Amino acid sequence: MVERRDDRYVFAGRRGGIINVGGLKVHPEEIEAVINRHPDVRISLVRPKRNAVTGAIVIADVVLKARTAGAGAGGGELVIKNDILALCREALPRHKVPAAISIVPALDVAATGKLARRHG
Repeated sequence: MVERRDDRYVFAGRRGGIINVGGLKVHPEEIEAVINRHPDVRISLVRPKRNAVTGAIVIADVVLKARTAGAGAGGGELVIKNDILALCREALPRHKVPAAISIVPALDVAATGKLARRHG
């Protein structure tokens, strides 16, 4: 799917991968683009998690760059998570901000080299 923003068309996401948060539509790729702007992030994957109140909430799995991963694990990761959340809060509406961020060692990649999106 694409959206028109001013005089440009921007890739918004895949029709089947939309996350429904309380009736509001969320494109994971939009959130991933914001998260991936963080200087310590190598790649991210945004996915839904079921929620009894809103239907789903936004969750992000993040792989850190090699120079950051393992450096100051625990406390350092908490600082990075807070930085990522601050970045998301500045750039995204409230319903698109991840409810949780997990630092993971790697993400699944399909044979095509793209992120494996099993949720949608």
